[in-house]
Amino acid sequence: MAIQPGDTISDENLTTEAPRSVLQEVASRQRKRRRRIVLPAWPRRLIDRLRPVFIQTIPDWFRSHRQTLMTAFTSGVIHLLLAILLGLWVLPSDTKDQVVALLAVRVPEKEVVALELAEIVQPESLDDLEVDSTIQTVLEIIDDTTTDLAAMDTGQDLELEPTEQDLVSLAKLGEFGGRSSFGKQAALKKYGGTAESEAAVNAGLKWLKNIQKRDGSWSFGSPGEGAEPGRLHSTDMGATSLALLCFLGAGHTHKGYGQYQKTVADGVKYLMNNARADRTSADMRGDFQGNSGMYVQGLATICVCEASALEPSDMKLRRLARKAIRFIEKTQDRKGGGWRYEPGDAGDTSVVGWQVMALQSAKTGDIAVSRQTGYRVKKFLDSVQTHDGSRYGYLPNRAGTPSMTSVGLLCRMYMGWRRDQSLLKDGVAYLTTMGPHPENMYYNYYATQVIHHWGGQEWQKWNAVMRNQLVSRQITDGPAAGSWSPRDPHADSGGQIYETALCLLTLEIYYRHLPIYRQLEDSTE
Repeated sequence: MAIQPGDTISDENLTTEAPRSVLQEVASRQRKRRRRIVLPAWPRRLIDRLRPVFIQTIPDWFRSHRQTLMTAFTSGVIHLLLAILLGLWVLPSDTKDQVVALLAVRVPEKEVVALELAEIVQPESLDDLEVDSTIQTVLEIIDDTTTDLAAMDTGQDLELEPTEQDLVSLAKLGEFGGRSSFGKQAALKKYGGTAESEAAVNAGLKWLKNIQKRDGSWSFGSPGEGAEPGRLHSTDMGATSLALLCFLGAGHTHKGYGQYQKTVADGVKYLMNNARADRTSADMRGDFQGNSGMYVQGLATICVCEASALEPSDMKLRRLARKAIRFIEKTQDRKGGGWRYEPGDAGDTSVVGWQVMALQSAKTGDIAVSRQTGYRVKKFLDSVQTHDGSRYGYLPNRAGTPSMTSVGLLCRMYMGWRRDQSLLKDGVAYLTTMGPHPENMYYNYYATQVIHHWGGQEWQKWNAVMRNQLVSRQITDGPAAGSWSPRDPHADSGGQIYETALCLLTLEIYYRHLPIYRQLEDSTE
């Protein structure tokens, strides 16, 4: 019906729906076709009954028993911790090692262990110190490994006097702190290094680099042109360890910089690839010959411990170092406290010396060493003491010798003898009376460390003879330049590599290991 003008408009004439589009109409029809999901009656009744329990009853119970629950939880945690500590205390040492090894395997590779050594990195230059022309010469030698050794004036005697700031900084360094650039510079000045001695070290390292094999190893039987081979031609783990110790002793690492980084990295990789490791220990002996097995174990363990301490972020190497130490601990003679040719053999002082140095390197790198191992070492040292305790023999009830006395005294120093120990003083007096030997580098290597740790006038006198003796005996031309011809009584085993390594390690004495008694010495000067 049409609406005419004048008509009254009622509610019936009005529409309640506004015009809609086609899309709106379609959406409306779809909504009408949808079925509304309605729960049955019984679930709704169940929900209505449970709602008060979860909303009111349970929270009220927790609030009313809160004090009891907290007490029970705290007590449970405390008892759990006590049970763990008690279990670790009563477990046998071997079982503890297995537990530690199991946990260590789960440490992420990228985890960085903060060692004290990593926190004492010093500035890479001495620009802020007073550096005279003499010290500048030494610094140039340190940074220049291409020095022409033959052209040097070996009669030059450099007077190295460290500044007061040098001494303060050096006193804060750890045992390996002298291997940093700053530490090396300060240690050379303080302990009597010269431009000639450091040039000799650099020439020796260059020679070792040139004879390294492609797989990263060294071989006593392959010392290169113009050098004498040793008869242990297949004991490559031992030769590689001796060579690597020379680079590590001078501060070169497998993750550092410089021309020796790859040399060290390849050598460390060779040791890691040829270690026979299980879950708890690592046999580092490799394919050794004759009675060299435990000597090689000690040398290789020193290597991986030092390399790990110098590069603490390498967790894979750190685990290997820990396992190598466990092998040394497990192969110790439980009755006599020593080591010899085969695991468990009654010990001799020579083999014991290398194992003790490995244990010391581990402790320097913050790797735990069993106290029982240390107690047994002291027992062995007691058994080989002679001459009222100030000298040492090769085996119990044997006469004391200069070589074994130097090994025994160094072990005593590492095992805790203080500088005021009368037997240590008598032993040092005996060695200084003997003086450096012109040919016996095994004795010189150990005795130089003992006198260096002792310090004072005894060290100054010893160093003047030892340093000039080694520098003047180094080969300066030809394909074997930088090495030393074998003269040591035992050099037929390791040949020119053995002789050269001992000479280099002895000339690195100024910074390779800072003196044990340096705090007492520095504070009185």
